[in-house]
Amino acid sequence: MGHRPEVLAAWYNLKQALLGPSSTLSPHLKEEVRRTLAQRTGCQFCASLGVPAASHEVRTETLAVAFADAVADDHTAISDEQVNVLFEEFTVPEVVELLLWISFEYAGQMFGCLIADESATAEEKQAFAASITKGGS
Repeated sequence: MGHRPEVLAAWYNLKQALLGPSSTLSPHLKEEVRRTLAQRTGCQFCASLGVPAASHEVRTETLAVAFADAVADDHTAISDEQVNVLFEEFTVPEVVELLLWISFEYAGQMFGCLIADESATAEEKQAFAASITKGGS
């Protein structure tokens, strides 16, 4: 994206809006969603930044990860029932943010896949881990 600085800036601003102080979802939930998608999209860079937990103690995380996995499997097969389950545990703003986050991450990871991005270097993994610790992703 660096070859299109104005697009990169807009992409970064959207990411900051989704992760900023007005976010309705926890950074941990979002990271688990990102990791879940990363194992399915084919982006080596994204997948190399971590795998999702085997299980989740918080129901909202379980639902968010399962929904992200269903999107990665076949977004056209998502049923009304699957979406309605989200509304049983999340507020409307949270569902909107979750769907936006999934779409944003999926798009970014698909871009990485299309450009054949390689696995993250040790330095990139370390920087990413530090950004998660600070609440970013």
